[in-house]
Amino acid sequence: IIAPYDLTDIIPVATSKESTLLVTQYDGRVIEDAGVIKMDFLGLKTLTIIKDALRLIKQNHDVHIDIDYISLEDQKTFELYQRGDTNGTFQFESDGMQMYLRELKPDKFEDLIAMNALYRPGPIEYIPKFISRKHGREQVSYDLADMQEYLEETYGITVYQEQVMLLSQKLANFSKGDADVLRKAMGKKQLEVLNKMKAQFMDGCKDNGHDLKVAEKVWTDWEAFAQYAFNKSHSTCYAYVAYQTAYLKAHYPAEYMAALLNHAGSIDKITFFMEECKRMGLKVLGPDINESQNGFAVNEKGETAL
Repeated sequence: IIAPYDLTDIIPVATSKESTLLVTQYDGRVIEDAGVIKMDFLGLKTLTIIKDALRLIKQNHDVHIDIDYISLEDQKTFELYQRGDTNGTFQFESDGMQMYLRELKPDKFEDLIAMNALYRPGPIEYIPKFISRKHGREQVSYDLADMQEYLEETYGITVYQEQVMLLSQKLANFSKGDADVLRKAMGKKQLEVLNKMKAQFMDGCKDNGHDLKVAEKVWTDWEAFAQYAFNKSHSTCYAYVAYQTAYLKAHYPAEYMAALLNHAGSIDKITFFMEECKRMGLKVLGPDINESQNGFAVNEKGETAL
């Protein structure tokens, strides 16, 4: 919780068995109404893995990589995704995701953003349609011509909350504030709010000359979409970190796999990553090797060392 002044002057607080930090006595759903901001801060082990891989690359090849400025059109990285060769990379390593990647054959970063958002219970059923439309096996269509501007990048399929926000403004003259209320209502499944906003949406569509039967269909689709609506900015950030791990695996496989092994955390993951090293043609060696650190390292021949 972030407050403009002393927290205890604004809300009641308590202590908790789980933490030494103070805990609010107001429910998270209403806490912001008291005049504070609620934020989630998540740690991500993947960032440490990337940092360690970059250190090993510098150590072994004297190459400095600014990972935040790598090309998002790197051929070797997309070839790795197209093969489904994503074991050990962030977000894209499940068997089902690998299967869809081989079918999709992503060739642009936007495809990875969409797949990150779609591969979840609910929207996963749209992935075959997404793949078919990308490869021209199914025609891309839009309920209303005005929807093309914001749905073209996802082949006519609504994938992100931001698309609904932009479309509500374009189709029904929603203000930016109204669009954000709609986003929040969809994300939190606030049916009363959604029902009120439907009338506003239909009136706006009528004013803009849209077919009201089609507008009704669009709203019904959005209500179903609300069950799994995903935030594009979140998906983009995760796809970006995922792409960085794939880039390192594609260009510096030994160093990346060594960093993974250093942070595996369990014998099952160590075994899995060792098998992946063997599949990739990397040798897993004993500890009598230079530059060993935390149990795993990479030697000057580019071999992964245990």
